[in-house]
Amino acid sequence: MAALVAKRYATALFQAVQESETTDAAAVLQELKGIRQAIHEVPAFARFFASPVVGNREKKQFITELFKEKISPELYHFLMILVDKRREASFEGMVHVFGELTEALENRMEAVAVTAVPMNETAQASMAASLSTLTGREVTLTNQVDASIIGGVMVRMGDRVIDGTVRNRLNLLKEDLTQMIV
Repeated sequence: MAALVAKRYATALFQAVQESETTDAAAVLQELKGIRQAIHEVPAFARFFASPVVGNREKKQFITELFKEKISPELYHFLMILVDKRREASFEGMVHVFGELTEALENRMEAVAVTAVPMNETAQASMAASLSTLTGREVTLTNQVDASIIGGVMVRMGDRVIDGTVRNRLNLLKEDLTQMIV
């Protein structure tokens, strides 16, 4: 349910930005990320923004004082609607969906390669090029290290996961052996 709400609201904001002649989706995405960062870095702001006890009037006044002159009109009105509809809890998901829509518009995509050891720049560039060919988009690849995967690589691109890790292959082998024994 929360994912559906996030998608619906982010799509509405994205369409409003597309219809605007003065606002750019990439700029709004940066504004959204800035607000998200403020929520993460200031716990009091996060509690205030998400609290059902705080009234809409107080939240709107706070948003107006803090953001009105610093963000695009479309985003400002969007935040007001979130408060009116009490959808503040879905804000994080909305930022994520808006980011995906903006990347699709710009024919870009972010991907994460999870490996047991850090990838060197050459391997990372090669994998990014391969993923770009696979998706037809310009892929920006970041590397995360997780020693528990033992070896191989797991790639996350949007909703897609390509799992070529040793841990995954061992789990599949274990399942196969368990079914043979039973």
